Amino acid sequence: MGPLLDWGDARHFDHTRDRPCCLCGRPTPMRSHAGESVHKVCAEDWNATHPGEPRRYTRPGPDRPQHDAGTWRFHNDGPITDQRLTAPAPVTTDSPPAVVDIDMEPGQRGLFAA
Repeated sequence: MGPLLDWGDARHFDHTRDRPCCLCGRPTPMRSHAGESVHKVCAEDWNATHPGEPRRYTRPGPDRPQHDAGTWRFHNDGPITDQRLTAPAPVTTDSPPAVVDIDMEPGQRGLFAA
């Protein structure tokens, strides 16, 4: 397995609901940089099993070498990753279906949608 992803940033957590992981199908509140629902461990496993995918690398420093931060799909956004390249791409997602009571009047649909 490769280096562990650091997804401590709040943009990787959906406080509103869990969605099925795009890799294993189990529910997760975690989101990738592109908004995909994915467990951190699933993303780490995917990075390890896809060595040929385009990679992201940290900037080398005077006291640290450059290292692999993961694939472009799932990567570490730690403090030494080049932030000019990590802007998350907008992702369109399906909205959850509206919750509608079957006894509502026809003109009242959607007023109490979740």
